[in-house]
Amino acid sequence: MGINYDPSTGTITKGANTSGGAKTGNSNSSHSGNAKQGSDFVNGALGAVATRLSQAGLPIGGLFSSGGSSLSSNVGSPGATEDWRVKLSLSGATFAQLFAGSPGATETIMQNKGIVWPVTPFINMSHSANYDSRGVIHNNYPYYAYQNSQVDQITISGSFPVSDQRSGHNWLGTLHFLRTVTKMYYGKGANQGNPPPICRLNGYGDFVYKDVPVVVTNFNVELREAVDYIGVSVPTTTGGSKTTKSEKANKAGGGPAGMTTSEAKSSGAGGESSGGSINYVPTDSLIAVTCLPVYSRNKISNKFNLKSFADGKLTNDGFI
Repeated sequence: MGINYDPSTGTITKGANTSGGAKTGNSNSSHSGNAKQGSDFVNGALGAVATRLSQAGLPIGGLFSSGGSSLSSNVGSPGATEDWRVKLSLSGATFAQLFAGSPGATETIMQNKGIVWPVTPFINMSHSANYDSRGVIHNNYPYYAYQNSQVDQITISGSFPVSDQRSGHNWLGTLHFLRTVTKMYYGKGANQGNPPPICRLNGYGDFVYKDVPVVVTNFNVELREAVDYIGVSVPTTTGGSKTTKSEKANKAGGGPAGMTTSEAKSSGAGGESSGGSINYVPTDSLIAVTCLPVYSRNKISNKFNLKSFADGKLTNDGFI
């Protein structure tokens, strides 16, 4: 009696031993027949497993071969004009007026006219519709009268890793940018007496954040004690070769842990100090920004329409 396996149906049945012959047959033929049946059973079982894995889109052994198809992300790679990173920026005219010639406006800040979170941040956003409760005498349920709707504050929190001079400049530029956009136009100069500038929030595509006008109400930067700090060279505003106060402090042993500038460079904690000052930035920190969407009365009155909003026609105007 033998075992028959049907790979097409996955069933196992008992049948006559066709390979082994009769009980009194050649023993070598019997052993050969049994071995062939066992091999057929294993091959059939593997074939059934392979079929199920193939139908599920999974490779045998759980490893994709170099020639096979690989799983792809639903998001896809951003194109040259489809930068979906979270960005907080200023208009071109405002940015040029404030940061033209500023040493705090690093290369990354200049390219984006603002700051970009280098890693995916945590974003907390909420929308609310407010109703006023109207209590009625001798009634079990109150009535609600609609008051208004609003987009609540948006909190963006993300890590800023620093590993070299370029990323260190980006960290310093981010700090300088946030300090600037939270201050009013005070003192002599253009736009004297105006409030802080309005920024634009972009990220994740047109139907999430596209040119949303926001004002920064608060930001927090962590300078942790349990991380390394690296020296980043920032040029002075004059670009001269005079020794700055920070350089004098470094030469006197004012670097990290009392090191001199040369010691900081040799240990990897310092940066180049020609024509500028050395600033020490953490290799990992958390920067959180709180902002509020703001819309002018003219824009709300003349452009907003609920039907157009529902159709997605107002995304270019920053309405969320």
